[in-house]
Amino acid sequence: MDDQKFLPFYERLTIRFPGYIVGKVFVSTLLGLVFLVAHYVSIGNKVFKDWSWFLSVLICTAMLCLYYATHTLRTILPEMNMRLRPDDDEVYMTPLKRILSDRNFIIAGFFFGLLNCGFGYCFGLLYTKPLALVTIFSGYLLAGFVCGMAVFGIYGVSVSVSAFSRKAKRSFDFTSPDRCGGTLFLGEALVVFSSVTLIVGVMISVYILKAWPEPKSDPWWITSLKCFWIAFPYVMSLVALIAPAVLINKALREYKIEQEVLLQDHLTKIRKRLEDSQLDATGRKELREDYEFQQSIRKHLHMMRTWPYGLSANLKYLLVFAANLSASVVSALPYINKVFA
Repeated sequence: MDDQKFLPFYERLTIRFPGYIVGKVFVSTLLGLVFLVAHYVSIGNKVFKDWSWFLSVLICTAMLCLYYATHTLRTILPEMNMRLRPDDDEVYMTPLKRILSDRNFIIAGFFFGLLNCGFGYCFGLLYTKPLALVTIFSGYLLAGFVCGMAVFGIYGVSVSVSAFSRKAKRSFDFTSPDRCGGTLFLGEALVVFSSVTLIVGVMISVYILKAWPEPKSDPWWITSLKCFWIAFPYVMSLVALIAPAVLINKALREYKIEQEVLLQDHLTKIRKRLEDSQLDATGRKELREDYEFQQSIRKHLHMMRTWPYGLSANLKYLLVFAANLSASVVSALPYINKVFA
């Protein structure tokens, strides 16, 4: 796997730093501080009163989440490689490296960054001074750039995992302790991708609701845009959780049916042989033991899940979802009260 390392440009920025975490924390913090300092120069202490400081925290957190998601992706690549033949690893690596290239990451980042600036303009200008407008829109661009790379990463991962699932059936094992046919590692990674998207999503919703707190003055289409931009990260969180696993689910269901047919055929043959009156006692005993063994195996097959998620992964996601949804609801209550006041 040395020649297939996934190392996008934002990861290469941290290579020269000592340790694995130091560089990523430094780059993420630096991005947030650059905006915060520039904006402080333009508006002074107001930066701590109008929630623009929170935009700096959002940028830093989003970058850290992107680093964590990328690290998680790299940890599942050896697992995927281990489950395929040596000449099949390019099946998922080729689309991953082609789609998630530096060029595509940058294009996606600028697209979402400019889109975020457009939404910020529609929501209303928060300042009148040119310098303050330049710095705040730079913050919108930077936040959108980082989040855009993360959204595009979800697409790249979905394509790669889908390609892997087409070849993964031969590695499935219904007796695997994870009860997911040996695919739980994918489900746990998808929960991470989805969870970090949720975390950034709730921060976006908090910033929007706090920075533009006067819904009464908004026309209906601005309110609709705000709702859309608040809901978008939550939708992407569900997409990150479910979309890459759809083909894995299909492959697991097909595998389970195939194994059930094989077991049923084998059990039918044993029953027919047991009906043979000429069968001696030793042979009858061996067949009954084989029958009991096949039945015990069949129980493992019936317990196998057809989605790559275990109970632990489901609970983790539900807790993260509930916590983030609660935070969003609490932040939205004053806004909702003003709408219906």
